[in-house]
Parts: sequence; C-alpha cells; structure tokens
Amino acid sequence: MSADDDLYAEVPALDERSRHALTVAEKWIGKGVEGVAIGAAEDGGPAVVVYAVDPAAEAVRHLPQECEGLPVRVETGKASGAED
Repeated sequence: MSADDDLYAEVPALDERSRHALTVAEKWIGKGVEGVAIGAAEDGGPAVVVYAVDPAAEAVRHLPQECEGLPVRVETGKASGAED
C-alpha cells in the first residue's frame, strides 16, 4: 500500500446512488451552502458533505438529514475561488 492509497482510503466509490444524491444536493448551493461533495460517513459509507461558511445559518439547519438515502454531513468551509 502506497502513501497515495492512504489519501483515498476514506473516499467511497461514486456509484449511481451517490451521483444522483450529488445532483440533488447541488441545488442547495447558494442557500447558505458554498458547495457539496460525496465523502465518507462515520461508518465509512458514502455521505453527502455540505460545505457552509456558517453551519448554524437557518438555511443550513433546515437541510434534510438524508439525501437520496445517504446521510448529510455539514462542514465549515468555503468553495475554493469564492470571493470574500
């Protein structure tokens, strides 16, 4: 196992369900959400990761707990290249 393998160990495969969930979640961008991605849930399975500058913002708090059957995880973050 190389060092590069470690970088990808926690990134689940992007299957059809994950692709569909990402397509749905992309509609949330702009409502307090800077970006979305597929990442790992606590159990190692896929999750929709939502990046928000203020995770406590009302719009972010009202996001669903699941998207197309995948858990939703909110992270503090800002899309790269976004202006201040």
